[in-house]
Amino acid sequence: MCAGHGQAPLSGATVKEASLSGAMNIFLSNIMKPARSILPEYSKALFIPKSAEVEWPDDFWIITACNTYSAGERTGDDQAMKQLRQELSRHKYWKNRITGISPDWKHREASFAVGGLKEEEALEMGRRYGQNAVFHVQGDRLSVVACGDGKTVAAGKFRERLRLDSDEPRYRIYVVRLDNAVAAKKRFIKANPDYQSGKPCYYVGMTGRTPDERFAQHMKGHKACTYVTNFGRHLARKKFESIPRLNHADAVAMEVSHAEHLRSQGYGVWQN
Repeated sequence: MCAGHGQAPLSGATVKEASLSGAMNIFLSNIMKPARSILPEYSKALFIPKSAEVEWPDDFWIITACNTYSAGERTGDDQAMKQLRQELSRHKYWKNRITGISPDWKHREASFAVGGLKEEEALEMGRRYGQNAVFHVQGDRLSVVACGDGKTVAAGKFRERLRLDSDEPRYRIYVVRLDNAVAAKKRFIKANPDYQSGKPCYYVGMTGRTPDERFAQHMKGHKACTYVTNFGRHLARKKFESIPRLNHADAVAMEVSHAEHLRSQGYGVWQN
């Protein structure tokens, strides 16, 4: 302001504060609105319903209040989801809890499947809860719909995206190099009729921990295989690191098949 208008000139500090405030307002106005494009990871999402026995409506939406505008800020997720649940209950919409997850299972967002919403109602609700997009299910067709402009991207079949918590790939196969002295043990000999004398001996297991943590447990005698406790030398990383994380059922099967694979190469192998 000019002094001729009856106001004192702004100090340097005040000018700096005003400038920072203006910059912050511009920044917030740019980020606190739906993105103009649908992020590609949205169309790859998987879903875990609260119950496996859900009668899905022919037409419904999947809406979350978490992770506003995908900014990575999660501290307000619980309160936002509580508000969303209360709003859905007030309007008596059909609703069912469902969790959206990334294909690698590393990212989760609590959500609601909501029936009885018109498209504009769903998009407006998504905008109010700070979402870039929401999911739309018609029959078994899954789509991602941008909250800003209504742009729709087909994402395949909804039921093919459904998972259970037990499907999470949280288990690792691991292999321990055993001292060859184990090859003299009667049970080990019986389990390895085709063992080629002099070749390495191994133990094959599965774990929800890291292989290093599980190996340490064996060596301490905690929930351990005595062959590992008494003859374990080190993790044979080259024998298992190419095997991805697996869900429990697949890990149980892989533990057996990997042990048989190593036996077929003439190694001595123990697998519980």
